[in-house]
Amino acid sequence: MKKLRHFIILIFIFTGIWLIFNESLDFSQILIGLFFSVVSVLFTNRYLLENDYIEAYSIKPAILFHYTTYLFIQIYRSGFSAILKIIRGQDAVKIIEYETCIRDDLAICLLANAITLTPGTVTIGKNGRLLQILSFQDENTFTDITEGKTCSPYEMILRSLES
Repeated sequence: MKKLRHFIILIFIFTGIWLIFNESLDFSQILIGLFFSVVSVLFTNRYLLENDYIEAYSIKPAILFHYTTYLFIQIYRSGFSAILKIIRGQDAVKIIEYETCIRDDLAICLLANAITLTPGTVTIGKNGRLLQILSFQDENTFTDITEGKTCSPYEMILRSLES
């Protein structure tokens, strides 16, 4: 029963995303969204995941809210910083090898996406816990962390997914 409830919640979330992307609330779009949502969840559960979808991708709402809030703040801060660097001509880049302190694969992927969404940094590779990050030459967020062997604020939020 719990599995069916989670399945139905996923269907509604994916259908909502479908409707947002198609910018339409027509009955036909709702039906198409429901169809593709059901097919996507069933296909993913059956052929792509080793574990159940809910077990593999469950995130507590409080953690998601904290992560999203922090991410939006960082996107705006980094965006203005990147604009200033480009205007000043300080747009040289470097590639950083960064080993994350996170062990959960979903959390590592969310970290890589957060890095990519933040202006001035792009995750260009992932091998286990090792991320390759393209960033501005004077960017020291990840190099300072690597030298001190502490976790970034993103990682501190995402580590709570491991429990």
